[in-house]
Amino acid sequence: MRYLLLSVLLLFFPISAFGQPKMPKVQMVFLTPADVDAPAGVSRRLTQVADYTEAMLVKWMKVWDYPPKREQIFQRNTDGSVKILFVKSPETLASGKFPLKDGNLSRKGKLLAMQKYKIPKTLDVWWVWVYVGDPPLKYSSYLGSGSAAAGGLSQVNYTNLPGEISPEDKLAKPFLKELTLKGTIHEFGHALGLPHNGPLIKRDLGMPLMGATIANYRRVMKNKEERGYVTEASAAILWKLPLFTGTAQRRYMIPKVKWHDIAVKNDRQKRVAHLTGRITSNVPAHSVIVYDTAPDVQTQYFQKPYVARVEKDGTFEITISEPVSVQAKGVLKVVACCENGTMTGDGKSRGLKSAHEIKYRTSRTGYQLIK
Repeated sequence: MRYLLLSVLLLFFPISAFGQPKMPKVQMVFLTPADVDAPAGVSRRLTQVADYTEAMLVKWMKVWDYPPKREQIFQRNTDGSVKILFVKSPETLASGKFPLKDGNLSRKGKLLAMQKYKIPKTLDVWWVWVYVGDPPLKYSSYLGSGSAAAGGLSQVNYTNLPGEISPEDKLAKPFLKELTLKGTIHEFGHALGLPHNGPLIKRDLGMPLMGATIANYRRVMKNKEERGYVTEASAAILWKLPLFTGTAQRRYMIPKVKWHDIAVKNDRQKRVAHLTGRITSNVPAHSVIVYDTAPDVQTQYFQKPYVARVEKDGTFEITISEPVSVQAKGVLKVVACCENGTMTGDGKSRGLKSAHEIKYRTSRTGYQLIK
């Protein structure tokens, strides 16, 4: 799974060109080559996917005390089925010109849908499903990227197999694994602005939606986990997105955040560390997230996320409950989740790439910040 750069989206639709903030929508696109038809049952299957996605996100947002004002984010038809935009690419599969891998078809699907269905140029969240035929045929390039301000793009393969999806199903049960449901919702999560994060082992909740693939998670953790969940960090990021609040007020603003009095306190008895500080911003921050990127964390799919609410005076205290246990150097990536849905660390750009980075080293006494 690769992270699609948002610059592709902004290149064609700069935020400044849109004037007053507009409420985004989720646009579900079903793209096929010119000589391939959508299989029977697509509407039922993608409606089940939409139901599952909404149920999973809302459930965990409530678990972490980030309850959304809007629980249904997908556009629906009068019968409750999800609204799907069916489009065909000019290229045929038989010609060999329709890519089966390493291609960016999310933008193509978006533009074809906008033209066919006369959709205005808004900064929506696009979930493009690509179907090239029944297994073993598949489109192997999964991508996603987005933000509260710019909307998002994602592309995934549609796997046509018989069976039903229930919101109560475990995310990695055999049938859902075969459908790559975790991967498809994962990319949609990127389109909503969610970065990768790993599990906090002590919580024993299963595999994070925005973590490693099922195979890689099981390989690293040496188990056959089927449970999936949304981390507290992801819930904090989703909470104030326009799709979940129903308002686009100040959607395009990048909050001018500043960090003050950052310090760390170690509790050797409980083997935890506490990162404290204060944040000021012209758009209030409701939560602060710290991603601990340490040497013994193999990839960003396993970086540990810690969250704390911001007090009225701007202070916060984050408990690093699973600190690095070896003598090493690492980086704490700190970001603020603000009331307009933006996540920023430097007040200049959005997303984890904007994180305020704090270098540290560990010893027998715990974490020490490196000035």
